[in-house]
Amino acid sequence: MSFGIDFGTSNSVVARWNGLATEVVPVDGGNLPANWQQPEFGQLFPSVLSVRDLHRTLCFGWAAKTGTSDPLDAVKRMLGTRSSAKRSSDAGEDALPHLEEHRVWIGGELFRSTTAAAALFSHIREGAARELLELTEAVVTVPANATGGARYRTRAAAALGGVKVKALINEPTAAAISYAYDYPVPGRFLVFDWGGGTIDVTVLEYAEGLFEEQTSRGITALGGLEFDEQLAKLILRKLGTAPERLSMAQRRQWRRHVELTKIELSHLPPDGYALFEAPPGERSGRGAHDTKITVEEYTAEISPLVERALKPVEQALNDLAISSTDIDSVLLIGGTSQIPLVRETLGRVLGHDRIVDPRLCRPMTAVARGAAIYAASLDGELDELSDFSLVSNYDLGAAFNAGRERGLRSIIRRNATLPAEGTSAFQPSAPGATSVHVEIVEGEYGHSADSDRAFPLAAFDIPLPQAEHDPARNRITIRFRYNESGILRFTATHAITGVLLAEREIDSFGPDGTPLQEGLADELTRLLGHISRPFPEAPEAAAPAPAAPEEAPRTRAVADRAPVSDASVTVNGEAQLLAP
Repeated sequence: MSFGIDFGTSNSVVARWNGLATEVVPVDGGNLPANWQQPEFGQLFPSVLSVRDLHRTLCFGWAAKTGTSDPLDAVKRMLGTRSSAKRSSDAGEDALPHLEEHRVWIGGELFRSTTAAAALFSHIREGAARELLELTEAVVTVPANATGGARYRTRAAAALGGVKVKALINEPTAAAISYAYDYPVPGRFLVFDWGGGTIDVTVLEYAEGLFEEQTSRGITALGGLEFDEQLAKLILRKLGTAPERLSMAQRRQWRRHVELTKIELSHLPPDGYALFEAPPGERSGRGAHDTKITVEEYTAEISPLVERALKPVEQALNDLAISSTDIDSVLLIGGTSQIPLVRETLGRVLGHDRIVDPRLCRPMTAVARGAAIYAASLDGELDELSDFSLVSNYDLGAAFNAGRERGLRSIIRRNATLPAEGTSAFQPSAPGATSVHVEIVEGEYGHSADSDRAFPLAAFDIPLPQAEHDPARNRITIRFRYNESGILRFTATHAITGVLLAEREIDSFGPDGTPLQEGLADELTRLLGHISRPFPEAPEAAAPAPAAPEEAPRTRAVADRAPVSDASVTVNGEAQLLAP
C-alpha cells in the first residue's frame, strides 16, 4: 500500500493510494474538539506534543494542542534552522556557523529536536494502525527550499519513528501532482504553498504525465505562526493585558483562542468582527472581559506579512525571465494561503482568473495526496504519471578564504535537474600537507559562505597518500551528487594516481562531526516511555518576564525549568507573547 505524509510545521496529513484514488487517513480526527470543527480539520494531525497537566504523561495531536498548558509545536522548523553560534577565538578563523541539533525541554527532561520529530512520526504510524493500516514506509514531503540538514533530519526522524522514507518530495510539487492527476490539463503551474511555518513558491511545467520543476523560492520562517503573533499583539494593545501577568493555564487559553480568532476572522466579510474573550481575572482598562477585533484591523496588522510573501513570487518569475501572463494556473496550498487578503493579493499580482478554486485542489490535504500518488507511481501502480523532473534548490559548493568574509565556490548550481552531479579540484594550501580541508556549503551564488543565505553541511579533512613538497601533486577531485530526493553523496579521488580517498553520504551536521543518528534511538525510547509513565512533578515557579527585544527567547516546552544550552533556539520569534 502506498502512503504519503505531509509533515507540517503546524499540522501533518497522511494519505494513501487505495488502488483507485487517494484518501486521507484520519490518524487523529477522533480527538478533534467541537470548537475546532472546520472543513478538513478532522483530517489533520497537529504536529504537537506535550505533557498532560494532571497525569503528566506524554500526548500528541489535538490532545496536546488544545488540552495542555504548554504544548511544543513547530518542531519541523528546528530540523532545518541554523544555530546562532558565532565564531569564537579558539574556533579558528576558518570556523563556520553550524547547523546544530537543537534541544528542547519536555516534562523537565532534555531531548533533541530530531527525537521530538521522531515521536510525532511514531504516533502518526500508530494512528494509521488504529485505522487497521500498516504504515511502515511512505513518501515524505519537505519544503522546496529545505536545506540539506532539514532533509536529512526529516528522513532520520521518520526512520527513527518506524517509517522508512521511500523518497523525499517537495511540498509544492506534491500539490501539483495531486491537482494534475485529477485535472490533467497541460500547462505551467505556480504553486504558492503557505502553511504554518514556511512559504514555498515553485514553478512547474506539466505535460503528458511529465512534471518538470523549473525553480523554487521561499521563506523558511514565515507562516501562520507569525500571523498568530501579529494578532496577539493587536489583542494585547486593545486589552491592555501584559502576558507576564497570566497564569500557565491562561497562557494556554491565549494561544489557542488567538488561533481560533484568526480562523474566524479569515471567514468573515470585510465589515465583520470577532470577539476575543480576555482570560478570567484579566480586565482591560475599560473593565470589559472581551474586545472586538474587526476584519479591517486584522487586515491592517497582517498586511506587512502578506507583502513580504510576494518577494519569493517575484524571485521565481525573475529566475525564469517570465511574467504572470506566462503562468497558466496558480495553486494556493496551506491554511495561510486561504486568508482572504492573501488570495486577493495573489490574484491582483498573478491574475484572479488563474487562481484555482480550492474545491479543485484542497489546500490542507493536496500535499499528502500528491505524495501518495508519487508513492504509487514509484510502486508501479500508476501509468498516468510517468516521470518527475525535480531541481536543486540551492547552489552547492565549498567555502574558501576571501579576506574578511568567506567565499562560496559553486559546484552544482541552483535549479540543476536532479539527479545532478558536479566536480571540483582542491589541493593543499602549503607544502608537506597530509590532508586537504574541504567545507561543503549550500548557499546562493553572489553571497558569501558566512551569509544568512548559506547553510554549512559538513567539513572534512581528506587524508592524502603521502606528503608532497609540491602541493599540486596532491590535487584531489571532489565529486558531488544529489539523488532524486536531494540527498547528497561525495567522493574524493587523488587526481594523479586515481586512488579513492573518501566516499560517503553526508549525514553529519553537528559541530563535532557526530553522526546525526547516534544516541537518538535510546532517547526516543525514553521519551515514548512517558506515554504511560508520568514525568516527574515540576516545581511551581513564577512566570518569567518576556525576553528583551534584542534577545531571542529560548525554546520552551511543557514546564518551567532551568536555562537551556546555547544550542537551543526559538521556534517562533516572539513565542513569549503567547507562551511565556
